[in-house]
Amino acid sequence: MINFKKTFDNFDKTGLKIMKIGIKTCFVILLFSIFLLSVYMCSHNLFLYNLGIVILKLSTYFIVEFIVCGVVADKIKKQID
Repeated sequence: MINFKKTFDNFDKTGLKIMKIGIKTCFVILLFSIFLLSVYMCSHNLFLYNLGIVILKLSTYFIVEFIVCGVVADKIKKQID
């Protein structure tokens, strides 16, 4: 756990900025999917349910991708320098 915290403390500023923007964007998309799922609760439209679930899965997947790619890009940049 301490090694995990050190990794995020020593990030490059550009990589950290890209990660923050990506995570915020994915969080907005995640909120949109939650809105679609809440509309489904009132209308019981199966299309809204499926669309909401797919967008929810994709947004969480992209959040994880931004974190992993940020860590990998930071490690590669530190090896090059």
